[in-house]
Amino acid sequence: MKITISMIALLALMAVPAVAQTWSNTLYGQEGTASDGFAGIDASGTGPGGSPSVPADNLTNWNSQGGSGSWSGIYSWDTDAWQEEASSGDASILVECDIEMYWSETTANNEIYFHLGNPFTATTSDKTAVVDGTYATNHPMYIGISFDNTSKDVSDFVIATGTVLNGMVGSVDIGGRDISAESFDIQFMARLNSGAWLFPTSFGAGSHGTQQSVLWWSPTVTGMGTALGSGTMDWLVRILPTAAQPDGNYHLDPVIVSAPVL
Repeated sequence: MKITISMIALLALMAVPAVAQTWSNTLYGQEGTASDGFAGIDASGTGPGGSPSVPADNLTNWNSQGGSGSWSGIYSWDTDAWQEEASSGDASILVECDIEMYWSETTANNEIYFHLGNPFTATTSDKTAVVDGTYATNHPMYIGISFDNTSKDVSDFVIATGTVLNGMVGSVDIGGRDISAESFDIQFMARLNSGAWLFPTSFGAGSHGTQQSVLWWSPTVTGMGTALGSGTMDWLVRILPTAAQPDGNYHLDPVIVSAPVL
């Protein structure tokens, strides 16, 4: 009997955090509070939206100006020099700049379909795909593949090889029968700026616990810790079925995430 295996793997981009955005602890959100790094200027409420809680005030580039001062006096030709007549306000030029921690990523070719018409002759190339992407950041970041909302824990991974044990789970076979008890392994590797393919370095939570069950690549390993800016970020995805894997449809849909070094 001809064995046909149809397999789908989807990598989705996580565009928003897992919790509601309050904006209270961005650098602008801390403006005018005890956490403000410079007390000389309180710019809270001066953004285009009029409040640190307005998303645009945190996500866009803008500036504001205020303050005033005056001074008058005469010059004395001795060690006293300027003799003040009157002054008001503050004529000092005060300059403050808050640069927020920024991360941007793109992905392409992230919907991957593998078809093994003859699993006994399938090559490594037949079972491998590359997801292309880019990144831009001004802070060292961990990058990862998240398995949130699943029952997976560290025992489901071989971190040293980036392997997700039984990660590809069956749905139905050619006769439409339930094969959810069937599964096989899948492997992930990552690289930045066309460097070597790298295995992950850890598994766990990130970003103040808003991300759970993530396979992480540290910036020390990827090189992002010393090469801030923008570049390419690619993911290698390789399915690892045996030749005798039962026929049917198998799938997985993890999420690409990032977390800062804090």
